Amino acid sequence: MNTPARSGTIRSIGTLLTGSVVAQVIGLATMPVLSRIFTPQSFGLLAVFLSITSLVAIVASLRYEYAIVLPEADEDAVHLKRAATWIAASVSALALIVTAVVVLALLRENQTPWWLLLMGVSVFLAGESTILYFWFTRTRRYRVQSISRIVQAAVTAGTQILLGLTVLRGPEGLIIGYVVGQVVAVIVLLVFDDSRVRDVPRERKRTMQLLRRYRKMPLLNAPNALIDSFRLNGINLIIGIGAGSVAALGQFSMAWKLAQSPMALIAGAISQVYYQRMASAGPGELRRIVFSVTRNALIVGIVPFALLALCAPAVVPWLLGPQWVEAGLIVQALTPWLFLNVATAPLSNLFIVAERQGTMLVFALVYMVVPLVILWLLADDLVRAVWWTSGSMSVLLLILIGLSFVVATKVDAARPVSLD
Repeated sequence: MNTPARSGTIRSIGTLLTGSVVAQVIGLATMPVLSRIFTPQSFGLLAVFLSITSLVAIVASLRYEYAIVLPEADEDAVHLKRAATWIAASVSALALIVTAVVVLALLRENQTPWWLLLMGVSVFLAGESTILYFWFTRTRRYRVQSISRIVQAAVTAGTQILLGLTVLRGPEGLIIGYVVGQVVAVIVLLVFDDSRVRDVPRERKRTMQLLRRYRKMPLLNAPNALIDSFRLNGINLIIGIGAGSVAALGQFSMAWKLAQSPMALIAGAISQVYYQRMASAGPGELRRIVFSVTRNALIVGIVPFALLALCAPAVVPWLLGPQWVEAGLIVQALTPWLFLNVATAPLSNLFIVAERQGTMLVFALVYMVVPLVILWLLADDLVRAVWWTSGSMSVLLLILIGLSFVVATKVDAARPVSLD
């Protein structure tokens, strides 16, 4: 047992967890205020905005941000980081052009959803923050990540409340507040970004070599991530269409945010740290790491999710207001699925480290289709549809845990253990 490594991992998780806890507390503490200022319909339109931007942002840098932690030389990591930023900027510019065309077309029909123009900006900010997060993961500066999450949560909520109480009580107030939070968070990350001051000359040839070396990121990991993002965001869009109103989507999006809070809190911190450990795992260590992350995540998650399932139907309407009764029932239905998500969120990184993105791509396709089909067929009863979706996804996640152990065992067997 490597005690120093283990204690270092625990400290790293603790650092990220602290930032996530504070950010989640800020979000939860301000939610009762926001839910009384803005209507379910406004939250539904915010969900539409976030769904569309997330679909693009997840592949804004073609997943090259994941490659930043992999090279042995820091110089190579800097080259990858710069390239990822340029790719993200190009994709965001394209998104801005497309949304501008859409807005102009809607203006001819006397509709003015000008907030669509913020999508390109939001895509770039999301991509750049993810790139910087992986740089700080490589350099193990987890405190910076925690600070940025706290600042983003505080600025987002504060701006949304201020706008809602003054000039923008519609969806625009929620959307502008979200983008302002992104801007400030990226500024915080850039202040601490030491890669910009490193004396690493720009080498086009070396950068292209690295992009080719990690070409599986855009070829296999990017489609996998896009499929996963389409599942989550497609769920939102199907609910909005199938249930017949943006308000129904608002109920679901609020429930998802509440139920996902403990999952994101635990899984996000563990994923960042264990990805770095998986990337640097020695011969014969990968299966042990997979077992460790799965066990620890389930142990930490069982109590908060059990409480969430028991209390949600009564607590959510009391917390958010009487117009959010359906959200409480949806939270209860989501808990089995999100509980197992805690254990499997870090495991997706295993397939990147093991260069088995093709296997994960096949699983992701099944994982995408199942909830979309269920929600479409049962759209007339949203709560029942969510229960069926949650149960089906829980079964699939149990299969993923078993698949992860198989992949880790094969990788360990292919790496000879040194006898020195």
